[in-house]
Amino acid sequence: MADTFDSVETTIDFSLQLFRLLRKNRIQLGTFQTIACTRAILSLRAVNHTSLLCIYRITLINRKEDLFHLKQLFALLLESYRSPPSAEQGEIEAPEKDQVLTVKRREGTDESSCGNDEEELAEIEGYSVAEVDHHKDFRYMPKDEYPAILAVLEQIAKKYVSAARRKTKKSKRSGIIDLRSSVRDSAKFDGEIVNWHYKKKLLTHTRLVIVVDVSGSMEVYSKFLLNFLYFLNQNRHFNVEVFVFSMTLQPLTEYFRLKNFQAMLDAVSLHFSGWSGGTKIGAALADLNESYGSLVTSKSVVVIMSDGWDTGDVNVLDHAMAKISNRAKSVVWINPLKGDDNYEPLALGMATARPYCDEFVSGHSVESLREFARLFSA
Repeated sequence: MADTFDSVETTIDFSLQLFRLLRKNRIQLGTFQTIACTRAILSLRAVNHTSLLCIYRITLINRKEDLFHLKQLFALLLESYRSPPSAEQGEIEAPEKDQVLTVKRREGTDESSCGNDEEELAEIEGYSVAEVDHHKDFRYMPKDEYPAILAVLEQIAKKYVSAARRKTKKSKRSGIIDLRSSVRDSAKFDGEIVNWHYKKKLLTHTRLVIVVDVSGSMEVYSKFLLNFLYFLNQNRHFNVEVFVFSMTLQPLTEYFRLKNFQAMLDAVSLHFSGWSGGTKIGAALADLNESYGSLVTSKSVVVIMSDGWDTGDVNVLDHAMAKISNRAKSVVWINPLKGDDNYEPLALGMATARPYCDEFVSGHSVESLREFARLFSA
């Protein structure tokens, strides 16, 4: 049998049927993945079966355990596709019932997280940790998984906003021994420690000034981050000032007081028309310095989320970042593109801002947002 299709058009038709078959067998498959796969086929003019399988593996598979099922479904569909259709045979829907593969969702194996995290997240009502891939890029998450993702993010936010910080206060009978106070008090009794003193950690405020890029290239990531910030803001131990920008800067903090996140987005959309537009990072940060400079102090952590694609003046960005870096306690830059192992900050805007950042993290997945939260729990 020939190991190639007769044309690229035939290849595309086969691929569309494979996409549908993968989804029917519960293989997680996002729209961006199918688009990337189709573009790769068209660019390479791929008709060879081996080459096609390589393209499918690279663009469609997110989990190792799904690779076996891809090969099985590819072989089954190819066999059906090669067979000439009979008069009784209609459109190829799927293999026979005894051939349909059952794909089990993987159990929670979040290796970089401790067991306690998994136990706490497992208590989410209506959702299981096993149903959410903590390392999967948000762009490739099916929309029907969004509620489960947001439920996990809410639990992570609750865990880290309540973490005890370094400050301590005196305690009568609980906490850790305050050796310094105990020794000082022993002077009253000729150097003998009669009364032990104790201290315990305080829940202190973390002051965050967060600037989120909501331009077209950041739309998916910004919505997940804004949801996460909304959950953080519900706890009084975090002081969060939030701004969004594309071409201009818009404060969001007052809207975060609304009880419903969707209501907050609806209220903002009435006053901010920059969603999914272009990007001027430098102009937005300059506006932050000029109009809201009192928020950036030596006790503030400034967090900027953007992919670094700036259509404005790079000199403006350089000056704004230098000013923020000098005034803030630290600067954290979240770039979802960093989730790619081969990513390098070569875009002019990102290359300009990177030297001023104390932390450079990704925000492309549940696990990366957990790591972001850990920065403030020490």
